[in-house]
Amino acid sequence: MNLNDITRKAQEFLNSEKGEEISDKVIDGAAAAANKVTGNKHADKIQGARDTADKRLGRDDRKSDPDTRDTGPDAH
Repeated sequence: MNLNDITRKAQEFLNSEKGEEISDKVIDGAAAAANKVTGNKHADKIQGARDTADKRLGRDDRKSDPDTRDTGPDAH
């Protein structure tokens, strides 16, 4: 198996339902940790980075998720 095969399989996994679920958990956890460390001072930038990462790694299903909390500066 070469690098192209591994990359293709990883992309296929990330585009699957399970892959999307796992990538969202990891990305959300990283965003929450960053917000905690910064005291939410940069929540808007962290949210933007989180959304960009989700678009690049998965299917960006977050917008249709009613349980998604807004962590931007106007959320509080």
